[in-house]
Amino acid sequence: MEDIDLACKDALNGIPSRRPIIEMTIPSVLDQTISPPGQHVINLFIQYTPYKLSEGSWQDLGIRGSFAQSCFSLIDEYAPGFSSSIIGYDMLTPPDLEREFGLTGGNIFHGAMSLDSMFLMRPIKGWYA
Repeated sequence: MEDIDLACKDALNGIPSRRPIIEMTIPSVLDQTISPPGQHVINLFIQYTPYKLSEGSWQDLGIRGSFAQSCFSLIDEYAPGFSSSIIGYDMLTPPDLEREFGLTGGNIFHGAMSLDSMFLMRPIKGWYA
């Protein structure tokens, strides 16, 4: 819980999380056609990544690389040797998600996921308070 709190606070302050919250999937375990034999494709979804950085820009390759390496290093804590097994990666930051997929603010949830906007309470065109 402390890591989640810290990651959220970092994002609110425009800082790439020092201990990012990572969701990892390995789709090539189920579909071997998407990677060469003996290799895997891994997707990392990093929660609480700021859209706008307080210092610098996501366009800076050094900032992008540094954040990617911090994510890989965190995974190394749980899966030793992970970083050394990487042969390439692609990264989509919140501005990339907005530009490529039209996700406002890079938010994959399309806005806040609070109780007042879920299920039947979800605001829709024509419903006004």
